[in-house]
Amino acid sequence: MNWGVVMPAKRGYSRKDYLGLAVSFGVTMLLSVLITSWCGKWLDAKLGTPGIFWLLGVLGGIYSGFHLFIEQVDRMEHPVDPDDRAPDNW
Repeated sequence: MNWGVVMPAKRGYSRKDYLGLAVSFGVTMLLSVLITSWCGKWLDAKLGTPGIFWLLGVLGGIYSGFHLFIEQVDRMEHPVDPDDRAPDNW
């Protein structure tokens, strides 16, 4: 494992890199939408509301899935230089 070490930027990306990004996006989106919609449905049942919290949960899950995807793409395109990181305070 590579704990806390940021790898240098690569100029080209392979199909495996893009496939990993796609699978990561799919799993993240699926889980975030399922979890937040389930929580919204549970809250609707407890409060007796007509699906408002379910809708908010679905929208929140979609937002969080895309937000994490954009962060991953940004990290892939602009890796952090190890010299620019804050020092460890151990």
